[in-house]
Amino acid sequence: MKHLHHQGDNNEELPILCLSAGTTHRPQFMSPKGLPVWEATSSAAYLKKKYHLDSNLYVETTSFDTIGNAYFARTSHTDIAGWRRLMVITNKFHIERTKAIFDWIFSIGEEDYELYYFGSEDVGLSTEALDARRAHEAKGTKNVREILAPRYRTMRDVWDFVMHKHDLYTASKLVEGARALPRENAALEASYGASKK
Repeated sequence: MKHLHHQGDNNEELPILCLSAGTTHRPQFMSPKGLPVWEATSSAAYLKKKYHLDSNLYVETTSFDTIGNAYFARTSHTDIAGWRRLMVITNKFHIERTKAIFDWIFSIGEEDYELYYFGSEDVGLSTEALDARRAHEAKGTKNVREILAPRYRTMRDVWDFVMHKHDLYTASKLVEGARALPRENAALEASYGASKK
């Protein structure tokens, strides 16, 4: 569960943006009507039920990874709504890669974003799953900081990368992926919520 929380004035009802359509590391959840249940929608349902939130909840249901989380949060919500002070909340094991990606995407251009981060406790995962995920996260963080962020320095550059080079958003790659998705290792899958077969 990843959220963007806009920090506004004390008297303001702060918007909470729940992020993500889901993950490619496990099958998409489906409703009894046969429609996709987006990860962001599940997060919003939890917050609505537990904290009685409603009008200040928003969802971003396009992204399937952290780069997409940041890119579509900015292009579909924060740039338009004027949310500039953001608290990004995710798991502790995911916080460094999240910070690298959000710092990259939200530092581009003239907009004056102020970002803060909070890592929730890593509960419910085995030691094996956490170790696999931490290794995956470290590799991804290095790729963002050393390759992606220095190379793609305008929002148009990022759009071009996302739409023409990224496996999860490029039309031709999505078509290929729909035919046969490669399986990850079982421990990494478990860190995304997939059960072992």
